[in-house]
Amino acid sequence: MKMDEQTLGGGRRYLQETRYSRRAWGPKERTYPRAHPFKSYPEAQARVELPPRPQVAPADLWDTLARRRSLRHYVDRPLTLAEVGALCWATQGITLVERSFPYRASPSAGALYPVETYLAVHRAEGLSPGVWHLNVLDSALDLINPGDTARPLVEAGLTQSFLGSAGVVFIWTGILNRAMWKYRERAIRYIFLDAGHVCQNLMLAATALGLGCCPVGAFFDDEVERLVGVDGQEEVALYLAAVGALGP
Repeated sequence: MKMDEQTLGGGRRYLQETRYSRRAWGPKERTYPRAHPFKSYPEAQARVELPPRPQVAPADLWDTLARRRSLRHYVDRPLTLAEVGALCWATQGITLVERSFPYRASPSAGALYPVETYLAVHRAEGLSPGVWHLNVLDSALDLINPGDTARPLVEAGLTQSFLGSAGVVFIWTGILNRAMWKYRERAIRYIFLDAGHVCQNLMLAATALGLGCCPVGAFFDDEVERLVGVDGQEEVALYLAAVGALGP
């Protein structure tokens, strides 16, 4: 049954309005400025360098795929800095520089990389509690919001308690105009696909390291955006994933 305009919700209407067809490749009347491809925090309160590539034991891909599960129960052991570094590299690490352009571990539509990575750190060696931003070019974490964020993160995540018991919670945002300048309104589809690619890399890396990981799509957007200090207009919250140590 085909729905008329009055019965289409916002999500369905967006899908209809951003369809490609042989007659038209989407609306062309709107243009958007091109956002800077990298975000940095030169005034960050602290910086921790990460290894440019993790030094971890090899893992079998097929075994890792078979063992991957959404795990929500973690023990109190802090994550090591090596584990955090490996997780960051698996999601957004630079894997190739070609003609001065850095490619990353996760695929992105048009290699535009609109997804930004923040870590809400609860328990990790070498990292004080607070929200850290992943500086991709420098392979470093910058502290942008110090303090215990466990309770506000649980509340923002619809009281999902494992968001407070994890060692770290990855928070992904999207800078819209990194993709919209090229793909216009259809870019929103691609940004969420990009976030899914990044999260799957995280889950596989966590599994390979013997850690638990669980993605979260249910959260109060504005509360998460306040935690990481973004405006909710040009940069918006997309996705979360908790990572923690597992018991014996």
